[in-house]
Amino acid sequence: MPLMATTNIRFPLLMVALGSIACSSTDNRGGPAGAAGATSAAGRPGVGGAFSNAGASASGGAVAGNAPSSGVSGAAGNSASNASAGAGAGAGAGAGAGVSGSAGAGTAAAGVGGVGGVGPATGGLGGVGPATGGLGGAAGSAGNTADVCPALPAAVVPAAQVTQYNDNGGWCWYQDERVVVDTAAKKLVIGSVASGGSRDGQIEAVIADLTGANQKRFQLGKLSPDDHNAPAFVIRPDGKYAAMWAGHRQDCNSYYSVFDGTAWAAQKKFDWSAKGCPWDSAMTQKITYSNLWYLSAESKLFSAVRSVQTSPNFLVSTDSGDSFAYYGRMTATPTTGYVAGYYKYWGNGSDRIDFLGTEAHPRDADTSLWHGYYKGGKTYDSTGKVVDDTTGDANAQNIDKYTPVFATGTTIGGVTLEHLWNHDMVRYADGTIAVTGQGRVTGTGSDDPDKRMIYARFDGSSWKTTYLVKAGKKLYADEQDYTGLSALHPDNPHVLFVSTTVDPRDDKTNLSKHEIFMGVTCDNGATFKWAPITENSSVDQLRPIVPKWDSSHTLLLWLQGTYNTAQKYTLKVVGTTALGAAP
Repeated sequence: MPLMATTNIRFPLLMVALGSIACSSTDNRGGPAGAAGATSAAGRPGVGGAFSNAGASASGGAVAGNAPSSGVSGAAGNSASNASAGAGAGAGAGAGAGVSGSAGAGTAAAGVGGVGGVGPATGGLGGVGPATGGLGGAAGSAGNTADVCPALPAAVVPAAQVTQYNDNGGWCWYQDERVVVDTAAKKLVIGSVASGGSRDGQIEAVIADLTGANQKRFQLGKLSPDDHNAPAFVIRPDGKYAAMWAGHRQDCNSYYSVFDGTAWAAQKKFDWSAKGCPWDSAMTQKITYSNLWYLSAESKLFSAVRSVQTSPNFLVSTDSGDSFAYYGRMTATPTTGYVAGYYKYWGNGSDRIDFLGTEAHPRDADTSLWHGYYKGGKTYDSTGKVVDDTTGDANAQNIDKYTPVFATGTTIGGVTLEHLWNHDMVRYADGTIAVTGQGRVTGTGSDDPDKRMIYARFDGSSWKTTYLVKAGKKLYADEQDYTGLSALHPDNPHVLFVSTTVDPRDDKTNLSKHEIFMGVTCDNGATFKWAPITENSSVDQLRPIVPKWDSSHTLLLWLQGTYNTAQKYTLKVVGTTALGAAP
């Protein structure tokens, strides 16, 4: 159903889906495809215009003009970075935009020539060949649009293209995945927790069509109202959905259920009492969070739960979520305050679960960000060095045995950051890893410190960090580090989203409410350009997430409304697919 008018957001003049055009070093936009080349006795190749960093092809096609360059297609027509090579045969149609570097050739039938390979940041498009005579443009292998830097939207998303999925729902950011896209059944599964009214404390799942239509809301369980209780989901190999959730230190149980296509089964529970819950004499160290990831290489479903000694521990299911058993402890950092760190996770569905952790809550310790991963019963640091050779036991290592992503006291963007916290993490198909987080500016106090968001990228050998934007004021009095948060695009490494009260385009202009902005990088995260997704809102736009779908689709969801505390809020779960191709 369309979103009720609670925010003033205007129509975006989106000409293409995310990831569909090449990127410019000056304005981050790709140029149009070239027009057909003129026919001549010699069959002169066509000319194709495209914005490019270099303004020239690296080999083959000669340059004819300046940026936006008009690169004449040639027999080789490689783009300057990661492009495919190949010659159009005669006047045939090319195989499509290439990024893999493999050779491709146009078909021999009459028609336009092939399109040249497009690199992720540099190089122009090959020209279109004439109908008869000479060579067509350089053809490439089938392209991956995620490797092509997208354009920013020209305007904010209109209210008519924002869908309301739940009229009363909130989530924290330490349960994953809170939303899953089922491409086989063409469904979305969206989890949240209601606050107030007759549904107060209900743990809910909304299942809808990919378009947002035909929504149906289910109650999975009910606990004291708290956004930390939000459920995590996974799509099982048989197509059913598994869910798990837990109270925010409310009891010693992890709850779970399975959806059979029609209804959710009655909730079951894993009782952590046998593992010592609660783990303190004050009886406050109880269960929090669930993070579900299926690994096909092991035919096991894992759930990372804050549990034993307030550290992350794994539960495991060998029947896809119909039952769970204790697997082992992931880390063993000493508890500081009431918790031994906060963790984000990312699973590849095959053989690996990455994690991004801290030592404690940033109000209780001067925290850093650390990365490692689980694979085949062991845990490793970022470079593949074994840290714990038996994850499936009660012994584990301190988080500081893993790879530092961002150390407290590091200077970036002209400020020194400390008390780090994590927002999001994705490991992409090429093995690169991206994370987002935040830190306090040194010397700005502890009541409402100046908080800045950061981005970090692992290129296979080291982590490199980029300053993003000021995060703005705290959300409420008792949580000085609560911000609007950020989200990575899991299918497009060039894209992320932030919620902030400071416009990232100048990092100075203060906004009356939290707004959502889209950031695009064309240089592997070294720099970002920004555009607003919401604007002039009457309520806050908070905690964006982007579930994994594919490189042709973007589903951006967020919470819209008023956030008073983690237990009391007036929020709607909303989202849009206007930033990608229609489903």
